[in-house]
Amino acid sequence: MAMEVETVLTEAFASEVKVATPHTFIVELERGWFDVIVIDSGLISGEAALRLRASGSGLVFTTLSVDDMDGVTGWDGITVVAKPFNDHHLVEAVKNAART
Repeated sequence: MAMEVETVLTEAFASEVKVATPHTFIVELERGWFDVIVIDSGLISGEAALRLRASGSGLVFTTLSVDDMDGVTGWDGITVVAKPFNDHHLVEAVKNAART
């Protein structure tokens, strides 16, 4: 899934796309600033949530959870893209997140 996201976003935008695993994304957040972070909604609790909020980056959540399709509790205004995602929906969500 991450490689598909990387391919779709690299083709859609003239920018660098960095992919991190659930085990390394906290370290990646510490290493640099990102315009937009696309992350599975299941990873946004505890320390990860605090760091995401502090990052100042635009956010897009992805999910398989029916419960999260209309938004993630406590994260009003953050777009949620269903997995498996439609490429167009993902690209539009990232564009919108980059504007905020």
